[in-house]
Amino acid sequence: MYELAVPSSKASVYLRLGRVSNLPTVWTNVIAAIVLSGERLDASSVLPLLLAISCFYIGGMFLNDAFDREFDLRARPDRPIPAGLISPREVFAVGFLLLFLGWAIVTLRGGTEHLHGAQAALALFVAIVLYDASHRHALAPFIMGACRGLVYLTVALTVVNGVRSPLLVGALLITVYVAALSFVAKRSPGSHRVVATLIAGIALLDALLVLSQGHPAIAALTALGFPLTVLSQRWIRGT
Repeated sequence: MYELAVPSSKASVYLRLGRVSNLPTVWTNVIAAIVLSGERLDASSVLPLLLAISCFYIGGMFLNDAFDREFDLRARPDRPIPAGLISPREVFAVGFLLLFLGWAIVTLRGGTEHLHGAQAALALFVAIVLYDASHRHALAPFIMGACRGLVYLTVALTVVNGVRSPLLVGALLITVYVAALSFVAKRSPGSHRVVATLIAGIALLDALLVLSQGHPAIAALTALGFPLTVLSQRWIRGT
C-alpha cells in the first residue's frame, strides 16, 4: 500500500528517494510564508519559490538516503541504495545539485533587492546537509524543525525586506511541530502511518496560520495539502 508500483525503474527510484508524496506540505509552507509576510500571492512570487523549495526538499531527501546508506543496509534493505537500484555517488550528486539549484532560484528571484533571501537559502542549504549528515544524533529533530522554519524565512525574505511578527511566529510554530514529529518518529520507528499522517498535518498548520491573517479562501486551499499528501503516500512512502 505504501510502495510505488514499479520500484525498479529509474523514475520511480528517484520518486522514492525524493519522498515526493510529502511535497504538498512544502508547497503549503510557501503559500503560508508569503501570506504571513504580508505579500500578495501572485505567480511571479509563488511559482519560482514553489520550485526552489521543492528542490531543497527533494535534494535533502536524496542526501538523507545517501548519508544513511550503511544504516539502511541493516535496517531498511528495501531502500533504493542498499537494494542496488542506484549508486550512492549518483544520489549524492543529484542531492547536492538540487540544493544548489534551489539556492540559485531563490537568489535569482530575490535579486539585488532581497539579498537576505539568498542568505536565508544558504542557511537552509547548510541546515539540510547538517541534518542529513547527523540525523541519528539526539539534536537532529531540532535541526529538522529548523529546516522548515528556515523555509518560512527564506520565502519571506525573498519577497520582502524584513519579516513581520506573524511570519516569525509561524516559523517558530512550524519548527516546533516538525521537531516534535521527528521525536515521535525516532521514539516509535514502527509507526510509519502515524508519522506519515503527522507530516501531512504540516499543511493543516499552514492553513491555520493563513486563516489567522484573515484569508479563509487561501486557508481552505492550503488545507487541501493534507488530503493530497495522505493520498500521495498511498503510492510513494513518505517516511
